Amino acid sequence: MKRVAFVIAALIAVTATASSAAPGTTATQLTTRFRQATGVKLVPNKQLSYAGHYKAYDLGVQTAAKTARWGTFTVYLVTSADVEADVTDLLSDTHTGVLGTPSAGNIYWEQGTTIHGQGYWQAKRRYGQNVVLTWIGASYAKKTDASWKRLHTALTKATK
Repeated sequence: MKRVAFVIAALIAVTATASSAAPGTTATQLTTRFRQATGVKLVPNKQLSYAGHYKAYDLGVQTAAKTARWGTFTVYLVTSADVEADVTDLLSDTHTGVLGTPSAGNIYWEQGTTIHGQGYWQAKRRYGQNVVLTWIGASYAKKTDASWKRLHTALTKATK
């Protein structure tokens, strides 16, 4: 009986440790590796961050040159104890709350409309265990372009 209790206690301890494991990519790793891969600095975006869940990063003040080179994007670093739930929330459609089916390249697409009534498509993709990219290209079309490819390459390197 003591042996069974010991095994159960050990399994509970292992399960608790596994579920509270630290996320794969740290803030320092993300920002440093992104800068090494691109030559540009990711800066925290406090307005889009959610304390206890994730930190948001982008390039700071958006300029025409930044938009032309990178599109409009935010990188989310999930920091919560329940990484899967927060990653799923970030990838899910913000209008319906439903996680759809990814297209080629594991990209989740979400359609939206600007305050000026112009339609656009937002691409979302997970990198590593705890990083999510949201991106809107310059053409507002449901397709990736060179700016997406630059971000994809940089985040693939940053999350290894």
